[in-house]
Amino acid sequence: MDNTLEKLIKQLHSKRLSDNVANEIIKLGKPAFDYLLVKIDEPSLTEYQVINLLRISYQMKYHNITQFTNKLLSITQDKRIDVRSTASFLAICLFRIKKEFPELNIPLQREALAQFLHKSLAMELHQTIGQQVESFFQD
Repeated sequence: MDNTLEKLIKQLHSKRLSDNVANEIIKLGKPAFDYLLVKIDEPSLTEYQVINLLRISYQMKYHNITQFTNKLLSITQDKRIDVRSTASFLAICLFRIKKEFPELNIPLQREALAQFLHKSLAMELHQTIGQQVESFFQD
C-alpha cells in the first residue's frame, strides 16, 4: 500500500485538490490515514502536498479524531503561511462541528484552540483566514 499511497501523494502537488486522488486515498482507509499523519511532517513535501494532505486527513478524521486534532493544532504553527492558514481554518471548522454535534466527542477545547490561533495569528495568516480567526474570538 505504501507504494500506491506514495504515488498518490506525488500527485497532490497542485493548488487544486483532485477529487479522484483524494477519493483513492480515502478508500485506503485507516492505514492510509495513519500514514498521512506521519508523512505530513516530511520536509520534502511541497506546500501544496501538505495542504492537500491536510484536506484529505480532515475528511478522514474520524479514523482517530484525537490524533488528527493534535496534528491539526500543531500544524497551525507551521512556518509556511499557506499551510498555517489552511490548518487554522480547518481547526475552526472542526470546532464548529464540535459545537453543533457534541455527541461526536471531538477532543478540542475552546481554550486550547484559542491559544494556537493566537499564535498563528501573530505569525500572520491570509486575510480571509485572519478574519475567520477574529470571528472565532468574538463568538
